[in-house]
Amino acid sequence: MSDRTHDDGRKRPPFTGAQERVVDGKGRFNLPARFRSGGATVEDERYVVTIASEKCLALYPREEWDASFTATLLQGGDEQWRDQIRRLSAQSLDVVPDQQGRVTVPVEILRKVGISERIVLVGMGQYLELWDKQSYGETNPAQEAPSKDFMDTFLRFRR
Repeated sequence: MSDRTHDDGRKRPPFTGAQERVVDGKGRFNLPARFRSGGATVEDERYVVTIASEKCLALYPREEWDASFTATLLQGGDEQWRDQIRRLSAQSLDVVPDQQGRVTVPVEILRKVGISERIVLVGMGQYLELWDKQSYGETNPAQEAPSKDFMDTFLRFRR
């Protein structure tokens, strides 16, 4: 979550790592504590879920979503751009963890990307990707390390 901060001024670390969770029949799964934004109350902790690709969903902390969405709105104004924003907005919804730390994503949205019983949450810095366990394994083999070129670039960013 880059340089964003909690409401109390604490810096939020980026989402990293991956965790697997069970999805129940109502589309609920536990959001790992280390991925939670830690609002003062459960109601303060808000997220937006949207379809990120044909294979996964994205879960953004609400403030990250608002910043990205606003920046995107300001980038273009032609009809094609507005159409893409409309598509993104129409497939996005607010989610709030319940008292047990579970978020609920409507089953029909989970099914659009093939998520059924097991979900893999992957930290992507400012947001989480939500993958069906099998699709994630096929698309992102865990045993494969990033390429040397990628790691060289990654390490240069903060030098």
